[in-house]
This record gives sequence, structure tokens and C-alpha cells, in this order.
Amino acid sequence: MQRRILVGLLFCGVLGLLLVIVVSARTLQDARLYEPLWAKAEPTPTITPAPTPTATPTPSGVEFRGMWVTRFDWTSSVQPADPAKIEEIVNDAASAHINVIFFQVRANADAYYAPGLEPWAKRVSGVFGQPPSPYWDPLATLVQAAHGQGIQVHAYLNVYPVWDDCQTPPAENVLPRPFYYDLRDFHGVTGSRLNGLQWNTSYNVACSSYLRASPASTFVDDHLLAVGADLVTRYDIDGIHLDHIRYEGVNTSCDPVSEASAGANCFTTPPDGYLSYGDWQRAQVNGTVAKFYDQVVPLKPGLWLSAAVWPIYIDIWNWGGQEGYYDYYQDSKAWVAGGYIDSISPMIYPGSYDCDNPGFWTQQRWETLTADFQASSAGRFVIPGIGTGYCTFAEIEARIDMARAIGTAGQALFSYGGLKANGYFDDLANGPYAQPAAVPTLSWHP
Repeated sequence: MQRRILVGLLFCGVLGLLLVIVVSARTLQDARLYEPLWAKAEPTPTITPAPTPTATPTPSGVEFRGMWVTRFDWTSSVQPADPAKIEEIVNDAASAHINVIFFQVRANADAYYAPGLEPWAKRVSGVFGQPPSPYWDPLATLVQAAHGQGIQVHAYLNVYPVWDDCQTPPAENVLPRPFYYDLRDFHGVTGSRLNGLQWNTSYNVACSSYLRASPASTFVDDHLLAVGADLVTRYDIDGIHLDHIRYEGVNTSCDPVSEASAGANCFTTPPDGYLSYGDWQRAQVNGTVAKFYDQVVPLKPGLWLSAAVWPIYIDIWNWGGQEGYYDYYQDSKAWVAGGYIDSISPMIYPGSYDCDNPGFWTQQRWETLTADFQASSAGRFVIPGIGTGYCTFAEIEARIDMARAIGTAGQALFSYGGLKANGYFDDLANGPYAQPAAVPTLSWHP
């Protein structure tokens, strides 16, 4: 009797399992039948797992500890910059065992150093296009002070911006001449619109904050490369750091330069050799990065090329955030996979901070995004960005710990102003950065 019951139960179990398999297969088939056609319009991203990473051990005493220094961190819009602030920045960094400074030298085709190809920034001297009086050179001052304390200096450039506040530069006759006017003369204008700026789908110049040059312009690329080469050959810098190396937004660029180069109307017919206009746009940005790597990096042995990149590559988690790949045509994972950049720093931090509400950029999401980039690092360095405006240092320390557990080459703190305002240099020195560390070497450089 017991044997019959056991046989019956076994039969029912096998039958139930077969039914589950059939239903599951049918459900999967139905799901494929209803897959939207537009999902096939772009390359399918590689899906990365939830962040359960296996750490890649970093050699003892080696860790990239970067700190961004923006123009807003040490200059004012109403008075000339103070050279003493540069010394203060370096001393603060050294006290916290920070070993790399990303120092902004180009904001919107202007210069925070003795100009070679672009005019003096107003925030240095108080007058656009004029040198400071008494004369001094911010970048030269920083390099000397930083190297004296064993800190690397990477010159940080806003790449495509040619002016800010959606205005034109205030003077055309300063020397060096503002690039905005060279761009106008080279590519011409349509009405009052510069053909070499990024236009939107309404065929107006796209501008939410900066006027941005068209990535399709080889004239723009040549100028940017000349600026990079000028910096590398005149200053003993350790790296070039690219920011704003992306399009203005999802509905750009419909400028005449882009449409002529693509041989197609924007966002309608795919250019020859591409699945979509978006693919072609990503190729334009990729090309700018690759040219820096091929033409500027070889000018100095050991020179880094790095970039600050959009924090969400593709939103595979359906968080609702903007995506670097689709919204800004920035394919940062292609840069590391292609071997034409040394490191990328995803900017995983908020624009403002609320002590009572973590908002979108929670610790969990920071960890998830960092793991996603690290999984696609292709042997190059991922150095995730950490905000410095948090109300407690614990938020920063938690993210440093996460980066170490994931196995990144280090971290980069955004920015000096937040660390200074919150008094976090002592917390770094007494906590996660208590022991000094050396900057990782670039083993793949010749």
C-alpha cells in the first residue's frame, strides 16, 4: 500500500514539473513575440550582474586617490584669483594623502594657465583675455607645488564647450582669439547660428548651459588636439583629463556640419555604415577620444588620458535616469574596450545634497554602477567619482570601502570645495587614507 502511494506521488511530481516547463517555454515564446521592434534599433548592451563582485587585489600601497579642482573651487567671478589658494589646495591634498589632482585648465575655450592657443579666463585676472597683474601662472604654480609633495597633476579640460551661459564671448579682438570666432569663420553661419555649433531637431543652436562645438567637425578636433599638445609640451603635467566629452542632449546634433559629414538628415536615415544616426554620433565622440590617445599621449612617456563620464551607461535597472549611451551619445565602455583611454571616472554623485533624503544617488546605486563599469573595464582603470558634499563623512568612507571591495584602481573625489567646506581632509587622513599610496602605473603604455 505504501509503495503504491509513493509511486503515485512520484508520478504526480514528474507530471507537474513537465507542466511547469511547458508553461514557462510558452510564456518566454509569447514574450519574444511581443518584443518591440524599436528594441532592435540600437546595439544590445551586455547585461552585467548585480554587484556581487570578486575583488581584484590592488598591490599594497597602490591606489589612485584623485580630487577634482574646478574653477569654482578657487576663483571668483568678481575679483582676481589669489595665488595663495593654489598652495592651500596642494597642502590640503597632501595632508589627506591624495595623490592626483584633476585641475581644470579649460572651461569654455578659455585658459586657466598662460595661454598658448586660447585667451585668459576672466576668473583668473578679473578681465577676460587679460593676464593677471602681478603676473603669475596658475598651472605652473600648481605643478611645482604638487610635484614638490609627490602629487600628480592632470590637466582637466571641458572638451566641446566653446562658451557658457548661451552667450557669445565678450570680445573678439583679444589675443589669443576666442575659438568661438574661429569656428564661426571656418564653418560659417546660417542666419545668426554658427554652423559649427550643435543644433537641435528644431534647427536651433542647442544650449542648456554651454554653447558646444559639433563633434563632427575635424576643425574642432584639430584645435582640441593642439590645445592638448600645447599643455603637454609646455607643462610637466602627468595626464590629460577630458570632461564634457559628449553631446548636449538626446536631440542633438542637427547642425549643418553634422548632416554634411553624416550624409543624412539627423535622426531620420542612418548614415552609411551605421544602424542609426545615434551610432554615427557615438562614433564622432569616440573619434575625438581616440585622437587624443593617438596624437597627444605619445608626446610624454607615462602620460595618462582619462575622462569624467556619465554615471549611468545604460539604465538596465529601469531606474529612470538619463543614460550616457542613449541620451548623450557617450559610449565610454567602448573607450576602455578599444584601448584608447587609460581610465574613466563615472560621475556618481548628486548635484545637490540633502541630509534627510539620499535622493536618487543612494549608496546601493553607487555600488551597482561602480560594479557595472568595473565589469566592463577590459583591463583598463575604473576610478569612480564620489561626491564630497554629504552631510557626514560616513557617506564618503562607505563608498571608498565599496570601491575597494569591487576592485577598482582607486577613487576620485568631487570636488575640493566640498572637502574644504566640510572639513573632511582630516577625516580622510585619519580614516581610509591614513596610509600614503602610490598612483598605479600604466603597464600597457610603451
